[in-house]
Amino acid sequence: MVDVKLSGVTKRYEDGFEAVRGLDLEVRDGEFLVLLGPSGCGKSTTLRMLAGLEDISEGEISIGGVTVNHLPAGARGLGMVFQSYALYPHMTVRDNLTFGLRMVKGEAKLSDGEMAERVKEAASMLDLEGHLDKKPKELSGGQRQRVALGRALIRRPKVLLMDEPLSNLDAELRHQMRTEIRRLHDELGTTTVYVTHDQIEAMTLADRVAILDQGVLQQHAPPLEAYRQPANEFVKSFLCRHLDELVETANTLLRPTTPDLPEVE
Repeated sequence: MVDVKLSGVTKRYEDGFEAVRGLDLEVRDGEFLVLLGPSGCGKSTTLRMLAGLEDISEGEISIGGVTVNHLPAGARGLGMVFQSYALYPHMTVRDNLTFGLRMVKGEAKLSDGEMAERVKEAASMLDLEGHLDKKPKELSGGQRQRVALGRALIRRPKVLLMDEPLSNLDAELRHQMRTEIRRLHDELGTTTVYVTHDQIEAMTLADRVAILDQGVLQQHAPPLEAYRQPANEFVKSFLCRHLDELVETANTLLRPTTPDLPEVE
């Protein structure tokens, strides 16, 4: 069981500003949770505290039942995919994929054969077999993001963290990568926490969404439940109104020429 639990987690800076306030949140084993909210709501700060990249002012974070407040990022067993690809331009795809594995010391270090097997497995999952000897500059944006995702997955992390990983891609590639990320999650079952401000992304990827505003959790529910039964006016305005506008636009663009045909719902 690799669940994640945040209990009363607060992030307070020296000037007194609280980016996250008293957050109670649970991510179930194998769940895909999306942290959703507008810019400045505290979602990325929450992810960074979970990753060990930000100190916690108050509260407790546990992963698989173990409190990790004081563990460094490298000791938490996490994989992370950032908004920027953060690939090493002078390395091949193969070397980028294995970089983290090659940094491991001691008994946990894998043999060259084990690394090669993991590269083969990751390349097959992410359709990178024909690109392993290329440099990042030779790849498309979608391929680079696949390499970044593969680099996180190849370590077989307990929990996968993703911070707006698709925001640098165009609309068509975002759609393709959303489908790919959800497919990989269903295949691997890795507990995943994903940050986005994009409501469509959240609705299509999440098992549950955690909607934040000004550092406070507003609703934690399956996407359709949040849409159909918003907990408050903020959720109704941020999530539901935006999606309603998209549906209205779709109905306008696809309006039937004969009255007997139904509109898009």
